[in-house]
Amino acid sequence: MKVMWILDFLSPAFARRLGLSAQASGSWAGSLQAALPAGAMDLTICCFSPALTAPCHEEIDGTRYIGLPAADRAALAETLAAQQPDLIQLFGTENDHAPWVLELFDPEKVLVYIQGLAGPCGEHMADGLPPRFLRRQPLKEALAKRTGGLTVRGHCQRFLDRGVRERAVLAKARHILGRTDWDKAYCARYAPGAEYHHLPEIMRSEFYAGGWQRQNAQPHRLFVSQGNVPLKGLHRAIEALPALAQRWPDVQLYVAGWPPPDKGPLLRPFIHWLAEYPGYLDGLARRLKVSDRIHYTGVLSAEGMRQQFLLAETYLLCSSVENSPNSLGEAMLTGVPCAAAAVGGVPSMMSEKEGELFDPDAPGALADAVAALWADPAKAEEKAAAARTRALAVHDPKAVADALLELYRRLCPGG
Repeated sequence: MKVMWILDFLSPAFARRLGLSAQASGSWAGSLQAALPAGAMDLTICCFSPALTAPCHEEIDGTRYIGLPAADRAALAETLAAQQPDLIQLFGTENDHAPWVLELFDPEKVLVYIQGLAGPCGEHMADGLPPRFLRRQPLKEALAKRTGGLTVRGHCQRFLDRGVRERAVLAKARHILGRTDWDKAYCARYAPGAEYHHLPEIMRSEFYAGGWQRQNAQPHRLFVSQGNVPLKGLHRAIEALPALAQRWPDVQLYVAGWPPPDKGPLLRPFIHWLAEYPGYLDGLARRLKVSDRIHYTGVLSAEGMRQQFLLAETYLLCSSVENSPNSLGEAMLTGVPCAAAAVGGVPSMMSEKEGELFDPDAPGALADAVAALWADPAKAEEKAAAARTRALAVHDPKAVADALLELYRRLCPGG
């Protein structure tokens, strides 16, 4: 059985072979590849990347890798004609090349794998922010693009545009691979002719060992795993700090990523104006007098992320919308108590028996969820243990790999 995976990034092994930097995201693809038994299929991994200017081929540990320039439809057509796979697994629905796959190959032999859902991300990108962020700002938008950034409105529009392409892809799909009740319902709306298949993701190996223990965690320490994009809702966590500090004066918030840029008080107003969302976060923290409680860790490796989970009393997911955030799965595996926004597919991953769920738009709900965990440590640990048990079962590498192979065999009988 000849299977081709089509990714929108260079896998780490391939990137290193080409002398390029490997991106931090996309670990789920590598984890899935590692879980598949050797010789189970003839696998080719085709990677689109803006870092490439021409197609390239490598073989690494028995797997063929093909790299294609990001906007090269002709190169994809040539690759499919040359490789002639029995089945394609298309990772992601929102990329430029996603519709090409369904135009160039039999849709009955394409398994469309939902990553996030771009359209809803665009719709909810600015949730919880002042309405002014959605107004047109031509000068700022032009300057932000020249410096490699985006305004909040720019982030919204980018995902809304991808959502249009995503819905066109779903309309052509015949087989969809998803993970949550939320993405299933979305696909039922926009892909009524497709068959939906459920498959959880495999997390990074570092998290399966667990290890969180209260005696080793820092009391009243929160950890948020992403805060650079408005969708992730870091502004909500910052807004909750004053209420938490009234009850727990030692509360601290740790955030994976880089802090807002700061060039001193003279340039600060301009930096806040140009670096719109980071500037808003910095200004918000200063107004609420909680800047000294917020700590940015820089970009974290898997082991660095695990260490943050182990040090935190609570992992906090405050996003406006998510499908199946890997950070939550990894936190549950580690055993740290979790508080998460009950948005999108999150309730499919964690119930109230396994953590605290809250409405991110309800005033005070985030702080109340964290407070519920901190006020009753024994109950918090009970929930965290239940979450870890569930995560170990749901994200079991062998079970996920076996289920995927069984689906492959069903879609390619005799392959």
